[in-house]
Amino acid sequence: MAASSRNRYFDARALPLEVVFPYEQLLAESLRGFLGELCLTSSEVILAYVDGEQAENIGDLVASSAELTLKPGLLRYGRGATIDSTFGCPPELSIDLELHHASLAAYFRVVFEAQAVGVRMDGILFRDALGAPEDNFRRFAVALAECRLANQ
Repeated sequence: MAASSRNRYFDARALPLEVVFPYEQLLAESLRGFLGELCLTSSEVILAYVDGEQAENIGDLVASSAELTLKPGLLRYGRGATIDSTFGCPPELSIDLELHHASLAAYFRVVFEAQAVGVRMDGILFRDALGAPEDNFRRFAVALAECRLANQ
């Protein structure tokens, strides 16, 4: 991926799945503890918060779910959430999140489906210009490792 010296945004929405998937997989693995904690919350509670546009409650839920595995304040509610439902099917819930590190900000969604929870990457804003694809991935991996608490 060629990049000008000013291009710092990795736009996952504009890239093919085979480029984005390793980022999503690494992010999901890095957030496993957070996702596990978040899944312990009643789905009815989360749906009620999203449906009621209770941003502060969603933010508190994100912060409390992250406190055992991530350094404080790095994972934030992105102020967006959606519920997609089709008659006769369980709803799909999506919560926008932001992971802020000194070297980057990652924007993604946690998606709750009927039988699975996953992450969908929207993009990464790097502090420094984009480099070679393998360098960008390495920088992302280092940042994720630095976001975790020492016991993780």
